[in-house]
Amino acid sequence: MVGSVIAISGPELEGATEPNLSAEATSSSAKASNNPEPHDAVLNPIDRALEDIGFGRFQIMMMAICGMAWFVDSVEAGGLAYIYVTLDAEWRTTTGDWGLLQSVKSLCSVAGALGFGMAADKFGRRPAFLGALAATSLAGMASAASQDFYSLLVLRSLTNVGAGGILPVSISLLAEHLPPSSRESCMVLMQIFFTCGHVLAVVLAMLLPTSDGGWRMFLIALALPTALLMFAWPLIPESPSYLQMSGQETKAKDALRNICLRNKGGAEALVFSEDLQHSAQDQKADQSATGVARLFSTRRLAVHTCLFGLLWALTNSASDFGNWITEIGHEHGIQSHQVEGFMIVFKVVGVAAFITSAVFARGGRGPLILRGGYLAATLAAAAASAVVTLGGSRVLLAVSMAVLFIPYDVVWSLIYATTASSFDSHCRASALAVATCFSRAAATVVPLITGKLLEHHEFFALSFWTLAWAAATCVACLISFSVPEQNVKEVKDLSAP
Repeated sequence: MVGSVIAISGPELEGATEPNLSAEATSSSAKASNNPEPHDAVLNPIDRALEDIGFGRFQIMMMAICGMAWFVDSVEAGGLAYIYVTLDAEWRTTTGDWGLLQSVKSLCSVAGALGFGMAADKFGRRPAFLGALAATSLAGMASAASQDFYSLLVLRSLTNVGAGGILPVSISLLAEHLPPSSRESCMVLMQIFFTCGHVLAVVLAMLLPTSDGGWRMFLIALALPTALLMFAWPLIPESPSYLQMSGQETKAKDALRNICLRNKGGAEALVFSEDLQHSAQDQKADQSATGVARLFSTRRLAVHTCLFGLLWALTNSASDFGNWITEIGHEHGIQSHQVEGFMIVFKVVGVAAFITSAVFARGGRGPLILRGGYLAATLAAAAASAVVTLGGSRVLLAVSMAVLFIPYDVVWSLIYATTASSFDSHCRASALAVATCFSRAAATVVPLITGKLLEHHEFFALSFWTLAWAAATCVACLISFSVPEQNVKEVKDLSAP
């Protein structure tokens, strides 16, 4: 099969040593035919073109833009926990109130994920991304004006409608602009933005005053990066995979030319092979098998989708411990700033952990590392439970809880990448939205349970989280982290000239 990118020309390259993409593409295709890699057999024409163009400045820009989704998810997952104690004193709230807030937020995230995810597969990644971004930033800013717990509940719930949708859409948008050979490693590195969001929340909680409305400045500061990203809307492109899938052949080619222009610096024209043209025509003729309808069109694909949803639900349930770090520390007489200091140190260690994971995830080893991360998290959670049961010191408890964040970071960085790689572009955004819905549905119920468990004793909550990590480990071992065979056949058919 001849590569999708056949030649490059441009006045800036005249008289210079011009890279022969035609030779490179033909050579790589010849190598693939003699010694095929597992992923080559399922590359559609757009992925083949992205692979031939390669990784460059355009992908770095997209990682920076889409990274805001991980930032927002981090803030919404655990950032608010750092003002709970302050508002307990100001509004006389309890752990039960914060459990209610977490549950309602999660329910709104389900609606946002499903709504924006389906919109991304139907109307495009770009408009869905911008819509979710606008909802998140505007409602997040408004929540700083809350006058009581219930107004905060309403405004943070609206924030989560946008936040719930921004992550699955941005994962699809980023994955569909990355060369397949770099996709999993780059997606793992996006966890840096998740860590940045968490560290920013901790630093702001330490620096801002706990009285005189300091928590309002805290909420404004957390929403500010998302609001500023709105001004970058002209830079946010549409996915070439979506354009090809919707039969917009000319726009898909223009999108690929733009990527090549940014990466190669001066390329004006690309010549595409006929497989892209045939594929776009086939897609235009068949618009039915996309989105959620595609996910549940066959029993095999439906089971595949539900298993991923269950994995996300269990992972979110197990990760609920992050919402209660300050409350658990407070019960053991640990000052909030001490807990925050521990968190910063171990989040930095976590960065090293998932950068290492990104390196080892290359070559299809992501699922293996993911399963190892689940097992490590199970053992770390069990160790924290043992410390509580045996009456260990406060320092030992704080360290055991903080250590749990290392496999936690590894797991969450890889689950995004492996899920995105396990579905094709026809239903990728919807698949991520469904997985997010499972996750948020669990998060709607779990805080209510753990909030009540913590009112009795933290051992019960720690045991619950340990069991959730163990169950997630079992499910991860059952899942086949690959595009189902039926989808592979369809992709092959689309790639045939």
